[in-house]
Amino acid sequence: MVEPQQKRAKLPPCSDDRGGGGQLLPRHDLEIIHTQLTRKCLCSLQLPDILHTLAVCNDCFSSHPVVQLMRLREETLLYISMLTLFFEVSLRQQSRGVLCSRISQVVAAGADNEGAVLDILFAFLASEDSYVSYSACRALTSLLLMLRGRPSEVVLERLVDNLASSANLLEVGHSVEVVRRVIEWKDLDEHPLEGTDAESGQPDECVKITLAPADTQGANEVKYVATKKLDCKWYILVARLTQFINEFTVEREHVIVSFLTLWESLISVKANLSVTDTKEFYSGLERLMTPLTRQTHSVVWRKVLDLYNEVLCYGSTLALQDNLAEEPCNLAHLLIRAVKDRRFLECVPCGGSADRIHGGSNSRGGIEVPTAGPSTSGSATDMDRGDHTVLHKVVLVVLKAIAVTVKETRCDSSSENSSRSGGSGSEDVDMAIIERSLREVVRKVDDFVKSKLPFHPESPMAEWMVRLFADQDDWLVESMVCGLDIFTGLGIRIRQQPELHACVNPHTTFLVFLETVYLEHDVLLDLLVSNETSFLLYLLRYLKFIRRSWHEFASHYGRRLEEVMTVLIRLRCAIDRLVSKNLFPYNINPVLKLLQKCEELYEGGDH
Repeated sequence: MVEPQQKRAKLPPCSDDRGGGGQLLPRHDLEIIHTQLTRKCLCSLQLPDILHTLAVCNDCFSSHPVVQLMRLREETLLYISMLTLFFEVSLRQQSRGVLCSRISQVVAAGADNEGAVLDILFAFLASEDSYVSYSACRALTSLLLMLRGRPSEVVLERLVDNLASSANLLEVGHSVEVVRRVIEWKDLDEHPLEGTDAESGQPDECVKITLAPADTQGANEVKYVATKKLDCKWYILVARLTQFINEFTVEREHVIVSFLTLWESLISVKANLSVTDTKEFYSGLERLMTPLTRQTHSVVWRKVLDLYNEVLCYGSTLALQDNLAEEPCNLAHLLIRAVKDRRFLECVPCGGSADRIHGGSNSRGGIEVPTAGPSTSGSATDMDRGDHTVLHKVVLVVLKAIAVTVKETRCDSSSENSSRSGGSGSEDVDMAIIERSLREVVRKVDDFVKSKLPFHPESPMAEWMVRLFADQDDWLVESMVCGLDIFTGLGIRIRQQPELHACVNPHTTFLVFLETVYLEHDVLLDLLVSNETSFLLYLLRYLKFIRRSWHEFASHYGRRLEEVMTVLIRLRCAIDRLVSKNLFPYNINPVLKLLQKCEELYEGGDH
């Protein structure tokens, strides 16, 4: 027996009177559309009904000031939520090339009226109601990513004007959020609950249309336009940000955090923006250094340090480059001068001191990582978790600055020497100057950390560095890469300075690291397989260093050489097993060959 065709759901007429002002908006109709959008399909609804509901809402919001409509707050939030879901579903389906036909018809029908919708959303963005303003921020982001050509430029101009001149802090903060979300948007973004199938989640009765490849792209164009609009007013925007930091209030915190997060996204390699598009955004970094004082709020410290750490993205970017760009090098010089000559570390809001921290610790792999514990003094103020984070970030950014400076000096000196004959006198002079400055910076960092945390006074930086970052794998590995590159970059000069040699000795770092992971080779294997750290780079460079200076390696470990080599040999065997089954996610042969070479040197008894 043939089943009768299912009757399509039809939106009720818009005369639903629910008392008060609710009759102005077809709430029940909006709920029906919203429910269908959660299924990623509108085919069960009639196109005239959908368009009529949207027209009623748009007329209502266009003809009444936002303040008067606050008595319709729930209906307003429902309308914005429906728009957000509609734009997000449409955008995701467009990027995948398969679109619900009814959604496509609504998009086409609404194209002529997008100006009115944008005006409504901008009015909501300026609302004093934080929920309404934030909801409008979400809707504007998704709509903006769907726009092409001149309309997207107009929207971005309005947003950037808000950043530069609006007195409404809520509007400024959420305008920043719109731009940030556009910059960070990725075509491959996928909800955790969705599958990888392009049509996943849509009902069987949904009528789908397949888009041409040219119609599935365009969001990257909007990202490009966003960078250009920001570029035009960047100096003004940075000046306003520094003013907000200098005149910090709780009300301005959201704007400051949002803008610094946007700045970090603009220069991040994850944003997939070209170097030429982002070059302007490196200007003004030095202007953030002056407001950083002991009185500066710790939230500002954390966000500025996040930005600086992103600029000096050493483990995944700068360490791999033969020639470093001018901008990160300038920031590295600025940080080193600040630490060396301007008492920068004394301004870091880390609270407490080492002798006032008792009892609290985190254990990771057998290493006790000191944290703030209860004070034995009623007037003492120990470091809270936020203070601890600031300390970690400031130490890491200074380590990166040192590594970048050493690498830059080596690259510049090598370039000069390659263009002329006659030895490496220039490099020696440069490295001597750098070494004197860095020795002072390392000493100050060492004193700073030991004044805040209960590390043994004689423990070198190469040791406490691992313990400091032991609970954060990516920071730990990046600090180890920095330490190794500082040691190898300074070359023979570091061996003439016993104190500096001990401070950054990579063999000490590696041994403490192995102790941290209980000498378990499986942890090293996990770090190699993971793409969340730069451990592959670290291990590759450290194994090359071992091969070049085997006798130094063997003599440093002494009676513990067998323990260390056992870990490396077991790691080599584990990698061999995975490679033989084609289970390793990338070509690990360079590491495998170096592990085999080290094993040959060890078994040859050359130690």
